[in-house]
Amino acid sequence: MRGISASGLLLATSRALAKEPALESLRALAGGRPLVGTSVQTQFDKIYTPAEIHILKTQFDSVTPENCMKWQFLCPKEGAYRYEPVDRLVDFATSNQQRIVGHTLIFNRDGNYPNWLFRNGEKEADAKLVWKRIEDHAGKLMGRYAGRIDSWDVLNEFVEVPSPGYRVTDLTRILGPDYPERLFKIAAGIDPKAKLIYNDFAVERPDRLKAILSFVRALRDKGCKIDVVGSQSHLELGDQAAGNLDRMIQQFASEGFRCALTELDVDVIPRSKHWNPKTRDEAGKQDPYTDGCPDEVLERQATVYREVMEAVTANRNHVDRVTLWGISDRHSWLNKWPWKRVNHGLLFDRDATPKPAFRAVAGILKRS
Repeated sequence: MRGISASGLLLATSRALAKEPALESLRALAGGRPLVGTSVQTQFDKIYTPAEIHILKTQFDSVTPENCMKWQFLCPKEGAYRYEPVDRLVDFATSNQQRIVGHTLIFNRDGNYPNWLFRNGEKEADAKLVWKRIEDHAGKLMGRYAGRIDSWDVLNEFVEVPSPGYRVTDLTRILGPDYPERLFKIAAGIDPKAKLIYNDFAVERPDRLKAILSFVRALRDKGCKIDVVGSQSHLELGDQAAGNLDRMIQQFASEGFRCALTELDVDVIPRSKHWNPKTRDEAGKQDPYTDGCPDEVLERQATVYREVMEAVTANRNHVDRVTLWGISDRHSWLNKWPWKRVNHGLLFDRDATPKPAFRAVAGILKRS
C-alpha cells in the first residue's frame, strides 16, 4: 500500500478543517452588550502565535494593555517615554474595530510607578513637585491618545477595608488620602469624552463592596466624573461569585454607576494556603497540572464562568465590559502569580484551543 504524499496529506487536512464549524465569536454573540475584552501583552505581535492573533482579532471587541501603559514601564526615566508599544496596540485595535482601555493612569501600589516620581535630586520630592509630574504625565499620555481611548482606568486599588480605609503608599503619604479627587478631575479635563473608571480587586466581596461604593459615591459628590467601577474578578474554582456579582452590579446601578469585570480569570489551583504565612511554603510547592488539566477540573471551571456570565447577562444594561485577563493559558499571569506553577485559568488552552469555559461563556451569550 502506497503512502500518502505530502501534498495529499495537506489537502486531506485542509478538507477536514473545512468541515469543522467555524468557532463562534464572543464579540459577535454579545453584540457590544457588554463589550468582551482581553488583556494584551507588550510584545503581542512577536510572542503570540498566529492562532492567538486570530483569537485576539475575532473574539474580542475591547483590549487592555497589560503593562505598556503603566507609568513605570512607559517612562522609567524622567522625560523618556516609550510610546512605541502603545502605538502599535492602539493601531492594531483601531484596525480591528476594537475599543481600547487606558490601563492605568495611577496604580496606588508602591512599585507601580517610577522611582524618580518621588525624588528631587538627593531629597524627597514634595507634594507640589509630585503633582506637577502627575499632571504632566496625565497630559502627555491621555492627550496623545485622546479620542482613540474608550475608557481610562484612572485609579487602581486605592481602597482597603481595614483602617484607615485606603492603601497606604508613597502617594497617600506625600499627597494625602484625598488625592483621588484631584486625579479624577485632571483626567476628566484632558479627555472628557472617554469613560472614566475606578478599578479595584474583589469589589464583589460584601465588605469591599460597601467600602468601594462609599468611596466612589463620595468622589462623585465632590464633582468627580466616574462612569464605571471595575472589579478585577480574579476568581477560583468553587467561588460562589454569581450572587455576589449580581448584588454588586445592582447596587452600583441603583446609584448611577455602571460596572465592568476588568481582569477575569478562574484559577484552577487553590490559593488559600498562600495567604497564610504558616502554609505559604507548602502552597508554593503545588504544581499539580504540569501535564494538562483534568477534564473534571475544566468542567468545574466552566461552571464558574457560566455563573459569572449569567449574572452579567441578567444585568447587561448595567455592565460596560467583561475583560478576560489574557488570551490563552500559555501567557496567563496565573503561571507566575502568586507563585510559579502551570495554570489553566482562561478560555483557551496553551494550543489556543477552546476549553469548556469558552463553550460555557458562548452558550450564555447565545441564549441571552
